[in-house]
Amino acid sequence: MKRATIALLLGITGILLLVQVSGASYAFDGVPYPDKLDLVAHGTFKCGIYVGESYELAKPPCTRTFALPEDAKVKWARLYVGVWGGTERYTGWVQTTFNGHDLGKTPLLGEDDDNPNVHCSSHGVYWVFYDVADKASSGLNTAIASTNRGEPGSKLDGRIYSIILVAIYEDKNENAPDITYWVADGNPSMHGRGWAGTMPTTNDFVSVKFKGAIDPANVEKANLTVVYLAGNLGEPDYLEFNGYGVGGDDVANSGDDKTYGIDLKTFDVTKYIQTENSALFLRGKDINGDGEIEEDDEGNREGEHYLHPVLAVLVARHKTTEKAMPDFSVEFAPPGILTEGENTLTAVVNNYGRLYEDDFGVKVFVDESEIYSEVVRMDASGVKKLAIPWNAMSGTKTIKAEVDAENTVRESNENDNVFVSDVYVLRKPDLSVKILTPVAETIKAANASSTAFSAKGITLTLNLIFAIMLIPWLMFIVIRIPRDNIKKEKLPVVVLIFVILCATLFLSACVDKHPVEQKTGAGTSMLSYSIPVELRNEGEMAATNFKLSLYVDGEKSVTKKIAKLEGGASVIEKLPIVVVKGKHSIRAVVDEKNDVKEFRRDNNEDTITFDF
Repeated sequence: MKRATIALLLGITGILLLVQVSGASYAFDGVPYPDKLDLVAHGTFKCGIYVGESYELAKPPCTRTFALPEDAKVKWARLYVGVWGGTERYTGWVQTTFNGHDLGKTPLLGEDDDNPNVHCSSHGVYWVFYDVADKASSGLNTAIASTNRGEPGSKLDGRIYSIILVAIYEDKNENAPDITYWVADGNPSMHGRGWAGTMPTTNDFVSVKFKGAIDPANVEKANLTVVYLAGNLGEPDYLEFNGYGVGGDDVANSGDDKTYGIDLKTFDVTKYIQTENSALFLRGKDINGDGEIEEDDEGNREGEHYLHPVLAVLVARHKTTEKAMPDFSVEFAPPGILTEGENTLTAVVNNYGRLYEDDFGVKVFVDESEIYSEVVRMDASGVKKLAIPWNAMSGTKTIKAEVDAENTVRESNENDNVFVSDVYVLRKPDLSVKILTPVAETIKAANASSTAFSAKGITLTLNLIFAIMLIPWLMFIVIRIPRDNIKKEKLPVVVLIFVILCATLFLSACVDKHPVEQKTGAGTSMLSYSIPVELRNEGEMAATNFKLSLYVDGEKSVTKKIAKLEGGASVIEKLPIVVVKGKHSIRAVVDEKNDVKEFRRDNNEDTITFDF
């Protein structure tokens, strides 16, 4: 492999790292992505789509009801609960029941959140979801959400933005039209400058791609439903569908200032429908062209201070049969950092055709060697994300995923059933340590302490000030001495005393450039030294949050925490010690507690004997 090719692959890996892989972990700008919503359900069949309800911010416990048709057979359903935390530093929990089923007490961990069904972003805005297809039913459905708001010791605000149910159900009427649906969710945080704490960033756009082609001429009606958190009346924001504006210049306005903090709105987008469709949320527009979405030349707001688009549902009702067969497609989600050893690849299988609720096969290969083969069942979500374990070797690897390789399922398009990509697997960190020649500390070097040097400097300065202050007194004494006494040579004596005093004060703070040597009570000489220790990372992946320890004659003397050492980098750390004159054994150990998963560990320590 040529260096240029490796560099290109590393660059591609770096770009992929900028995009968060779908999953739940706190990020100020958004989860699972800062700039888009994640497609979680799509399909085509004779069905109905329910999205509701939207109410004002409420104190827990919060109860919401959802009325589905009496004969509805639910194929897919997801329940959403929005919670206001107050700040990303406050923690707590939310507990939800749906139709009497306890969905569990879910921790809300703020900036430390890693729950798979929790999207937490910004200053503690939570969007929690539950898959409830097996618990939803026809007729009236009821959800109740509670939090730890008001409990002793709890700082979590804990109010409920609202509870939203999205349900896809079968329409048993034979004359019912085909419907194609897309559901996308997430919790991106759109914000202006100054709303991201210490980060001087902005996040102005969030996109949604409704993947899967349809025939625009066969669409009788199309609706787009969106949900926002934290919108404000009077702060402009915009929504575009396929480049056309819908909803005016203040879409997220807290239900015309009636719901406080949540908006659920539906727009007719029939005339804008295309073969491939997309939506774009805009925090605002730069009206005066100054490069920022803040205020125009007249002082009017150009956009929302902050806004969370959390849900987008597109529904297209067709005139005639739209898709006769399923259509599987497979790809790998951006893999993030891959290192030799245990990794997890995510294969994403989509059904962009007609509803398919049955089994199909998925295989994954690395350099033509099969590492995964399973039978998977598709459902009405039309999306399957498969975690593929992979024990990888370093270097460039070709990964390939195949769906329905045996062609057991009749599809409208068999050409998108294979996905191939090259990835680069980094060598693990490889920390090594080497002790360089010890250096004697001097007073000038401040005994390896800026405090000691500062004390000497202060002493010298005070002495000089004191000497200067003596000059007026000397002049006063000279003036007051009678001329007869001057003749008796008393003046030279006074001057001599002054000179000696000034010299004494100055010399008392002079710098000794010899090694620091202290006497103990027993008369033993103690020496201060700096021990330079060279750290190297011979691997390709950065080593983070590890410690460097220094031992003197078997006793631990100094420990220093290292935040990060990039792959291929080196650094020299200077560690101060105090020893008795003579020979001593010095040992340096890096990552003593095995915090870093390394390629090898036989080079993690070094020992020397030095005559101090």
